Amino acid sequence: MKHNQVGLVRYWPKIVWPVVVVAALFAGFMFGQHTRSGDQASRFEALQTRFDVTVAQMGFDMAKLTTERDALQSQLLVEQTTRSSLETTLNAAQSDLASARERLAFYEQLLPPGPAGAVTVRAFDIEPRAGLLSYRVLLMRNGTSGSGFNGLMEFVANGVQKGKNVKITLKPAAGVGASNTEQSQSTPLKLSFDQFQRAEGLLDLPEGFVPKSVTLNVMEGSAVRATRTVNLAAD
Repeated sequence: MKHNQVGLVRYWPKIVWPVVVVAALFAGFMFGQHTRSGDQASRFEALQTRFDVTVAQMGFDMAKLTTERDALQSQLLVEQTTRSSLETTLNAAQSDLASARERLAFYEQLLPPGPAGAVTVRAFDIEPRAGLLSYRVLLMRNGTSGSGFNGLMEFVANGVQKGKNVKITLKPAAGVGASNTEQSQSTPLKLSFDQFQRAEGLLDLPEGFVPKSVTLNVMEGSAVRATRTVNLAAD
């Protein structure tokens, strides 16, 4: 019995150490597995985070693109509406212009024929306005397009000043010329047109002068080519 105990003690290290080594190896293996599992979990969490961020960014980009698309569609709709409105206005203006030309041609046929190039006063209105005289003139020239007419408008007023009947050539109001694209500031009553011309503006009245009538003379040089007189209503 004692011999068996001695043998067991002698061989005990040989039995225990392999077991310890195997246990240590097993423990190391399990620890490695656990460590690798932890690394895989960390990598999975990192990938999941990156995926979530990417999805969120894509959602933001999609929302931004959708907003830009809606804005462009709205802008396109406005531009189409504006273009349609402008086209409608242009068509209406062209139609009105065509009608005006037809009416003008009709009225020209009703007018007595005159010599080619003759100028006539088709309309002349004048009325007092705050110490001035406001005028509107429509001139027409007979004949086809040519060299055109170049001249001046002259306004001569008959009236009373200091109890006497006088005749005065009226001048344009200071700083106010006729609304005529062909006129210059230095000669506000200048005329230059081919077939017709409209003009309007203001005339100065001398202090104490009461006009009774105003005569428009269309001058070409020193010659009077057309004239029209308007009587003013008495106050």
